[in-house]
Amino acid sequence: MVPIVGKQLVILALWLALSTIVVVVFAWVVSSTRRPAPQGEVQPGGYRLRRLWGWFYGTLLVAAFLVTLWTVPYAWAQGSSAKPALVVHVYAHQFAFTMPQKLPAQTPIEFLVTSLDVNHDMGIYSPQGVLLGQVQAMPDYTNVFFFTFPAPGRYIIRCLELCGAGHSYMFQPLQVYQPASAAAPLARGV
Repeated sequence: MVPIVGKQLVILALWLALSTIVVVVFAWVVSSTRRPAPQGEVQPGGYRLRRLWGWFYGTLLVAAFLVTLWTVPYAWAQGSSAKPALVVHVYAHQFAFTMPQKLPAQTPIEFLVTSLDVNHDMGIYSPQGVLLGQVQAMPDYTNVFFFTFPAPGRYIIRCLELCGAGHSYMFQPLQVYQPASAAAPLARGV
């Protein structure tokens, strides 16, 4: 079982708080609707309430969008124009990934991902089993995916899109090593 840490714990706490609020509101609505009222009395108030909720949720969505826009993981959104230190070609095909088996940690990598047959989805999992990033692999198209491995370890590349009978066997271990020892493998063209 993967432990819940950091951002996941915050998201869980927010979800629990919002769920509690929703349950309380539903309970209040159920308890306050004991007697029927004529529609002519209720309709104007209902339209006012609907308009109020519309503005509230619209404002909430715009605010959430603006607050979270700065956390997107793409280099262009973070204002980075740095070139990747390494470009790695990844070819997905039934039922394997063709790519280097060793890559350096703490090094900006540009993955050029494509498929040789059907749609696939390359997911990078940490040594703890947490999904760190993913990108589609499609035939006749190359997706560009920027990623920096945070630490050395044994990562797993998995296909996240059902691609055929052997889909569940489509994974590849990836050894990520310290950049100081990266000179020899990179010189050989890994």
